[in-house]
Amino acid sequence: MSLAPQFQHRNLPQHVADHIVLLIAAGELLPGERVFEKDICERLKVSRIPVREAFQLLQAQGVIKGEPNRGSFVTDFGSEQIAEMMEVRIVVERIAGRHLVKRINADPTLVDKLRGAMDALHRAIRNNDRLGYCQADLAFHSTIIELADSPILQPLWESLSRGILVFLMQERGLEESYDRSIADHERLIEDRAGGQRCDR
Repeated sequence: MSLAPQFQHRNLPQHVADHIVLLIAAGELLPGERVFEKDICERLKVSRIPVREAFQLLQAQGVIKGEPNRGSFVTDFGSEQIAEMMEVRIVVERIAGRHLVKRINADPTLVDKLRGAMDALHRAIRNNDRLGYCQADLAFHSTIIELADSPILQPLWESLSRGILVFLMQERGLEESYDRSIADHERLIEDRAGGQRCDR
């Protein structure tokens, strides 16, 4: 697991935050475990400033929590927190789905972008890559939000997406068959193309 070798400086804290989330999702950082700035700096070969900004971003999104005089720790999501996060996710996606249906009615070619997002899901299955599948799953739903073209929904989704990736990895077992998940995604595309509401 590695970050892209080249960064745009203004996006560096975002890249660092993404990498920390990948470490959590892959189980290299466990719930309740302390995250050390120095370790992240050394791993990614970046200065402390973008790492501190990444920590602040992840704290605001609830992925890690800061404790005075103790440091930063991976959030150990309880069942109530997870349920609340998923409830908010469903509301955001339903609204995005309604926007997207209207946009697809005006421009049917938008459906092709959703179908294109399926390629990464199939590729992850072929490679038996569980993390890659969860990332592709999140990217598929992120595409729905992006295509909805809502300045209100986009920042809401971004505030949820890192926590959702961690949840997806925890939820999806190693032995799980992905057939039903793929069928759900394909049905979602057909529903949007057919003008139905996004209630999944």
